[in-house]
Amino acid sequence: MKPIFVVLLILFSSFYGFSQTKPLKPGNENYKLKQDSLFKNFGNPGTIVIKGKVKNFKDKFFELAITDYINNNGNSIIVNKDGSFNQSFPIINTQELYLYLNNDAITFTLNDQDTIELAWDNKNLLNTFKVKSNKKIRNALLQTEWELYLKHRNAYNELQDDLYKKRDSYTPDQKYELINNQFNEVVKTLLKAEKTFPELKNQIPYQNLIVGKYYSYLSTLRGNNLLNKYNLKVKEDSTFKLEKRTIKASDGKVYTFTKYAILDGDPNVYKISSEEYLKNVPDYRSFMYNYLRFNDSAPITQYTKLVFSSSPIPNQTLKYYYIGRSSLASTLIEDWFITQCIVHSFNYDDFDKVEEVYNKFLPECKTDYFKDILLQSYNVAKTLKPGLTAPDFTLKNENGKDVSLSDFKGKVVYIDFWGVYCGPCIYDIENYVPKLHEKYKDRDIVFLNICVDVKQDEWLKGLKKYKLDGINLIAEGWVKNPVCKAYNINGIPHYVLINKDGTIANNNASDPSGFGGRIIQELDNALKK
Repeated sequence: MKPIFVVLLILFSSFYGFSQTKPLKPGNENYKLKQDSLFKNFGNPGTIVIKGKVKNFKDKFFELAITDYINNNGNSIIVNKDGSFNQSFPIINTQELYLYLNNDAITFTLNDQDTIELAWDNKNLLNTFKVKSNKKIRNALLQTEWELYLKHRNAYNELQDDLYKKRDSYTPDQKYELINNQFNEVVKTLLKAEKTFPELKNQIPYQNLIVGKYYSYLSTLRGNNLLNKYNLKVKEDSTFKLEKRTIKASDGKVYTFTKYAILDGDPNVYKISSEEYLKNVPDYRSFMYNYLRFNDSAPITQYTKLVFSSSPIPNQTLKYYYIGRSSLASTLIEDWFITQCIVHSFNYDDFDKVEEVYNKFLPECKTDYFKDILLQSYNVAKTLKPGLTAPDFTLKNENGKDVSLSDFKGKVVYIDFWGVYCGPCIYDIENYVPKLHEKYKDRDIVFLNICVDVKQDEWLKGLKKYKLDGINLIAEGWVKNPVCKAYNINGIPHYVLINKDGTIANNNASDPSGFGGRIIQELDNALKK
């Protein structure tokens, strides 16, 4: 029995004007054929092209990332001497593009077969930036997203900072009002776009853009522990009304609905196992992944509750497995959710615990695309099992000198993969790292701090600002850097503990905030070996 997240797709298609993938129901003569095709063909890659020209660009390339169904994939675009560029990238269905320009991430959605053209002057990006597509609807969507960026990006960043800094002084009602008010402004910008670009009317990609912003702000509610009490609600007044539509039912009754149902204020509307949203709304995936894992009201079987109440160190990945199995009404979405949990847990949890869930789920997974991802992830993770020799590397320190991991054989090595623009990283550095370093300053432990998210100049400024002691190294390029590839660093902060003999003690070591707890136990055990 799956008590929540039922597939409400037919309801949305009939009453709300959203064209959704209909759920596959046993009994339909085409059921097995459609199901087999879905599981076999989901994830087939397409191609997008990004081209254009930039003025006053001094670097040889600029960086970007494109999402898939599990990760953000970092890449770069080579800029020619005349400022032109033209590159193609693989893409699956609809994904998000992050352009790392102007010390920010400019975000657009991308579809298979897209060709988008960019142009800007690097000395004045905001006032000169242009984006376009030769497809009329895609071009209208890109202009709408650029308008959203210009009007709301800074406000959203400021909102996040404000909610964090005043998290203890704001009441829940005040936090909700701040989030909901900004959501309202975003909605107005989105709905205005339909009047500016009439070609967007009744177009699924435009509707999915609205859905994406809804789930983006739902994530903000969830991140501030407000989701179970509040829901996003568009405020109508004399100057702003949501467009309505009427439906005549089979019984002759006439019903009136908000044109875009996601804006109707229904507190349960996000509990939808939508294969359309999974495929084409990245913010839906982000929300659902975190909501299912971290929401206390998500259903868990009685068996799972018993297992976790009796275990001193529960297998969190197994818990997520049972949540996926008990919560979702779509096998495709189950496969996605559980696969993502396993893949990410290989980067954060004990290998043996994750391997247990991997072995359980792999033969159950129906979707070939996700099964392939599981196999690839496992093959990488098993090379970092405790007891295996840690991959050696050589990186530059702040003085430009080479430092190798092998230089410290005979000592315990605690590696902190961090970033200058990583909030949790900086929080640990400011609040817990000094205590940990002080406790072990006279012991055979080396603290290696490897920065991954910036270039050298910004890194050096960060070192000065945060006064980070230990041995500081830089691995530019993050996921493209050989060191990050060797240690499978897809997210930060990430901590690795290496034994005196150069073998891996834990590729997912506890973070410094475990001071006095698990991290102390791990370090002490490594010192005894």
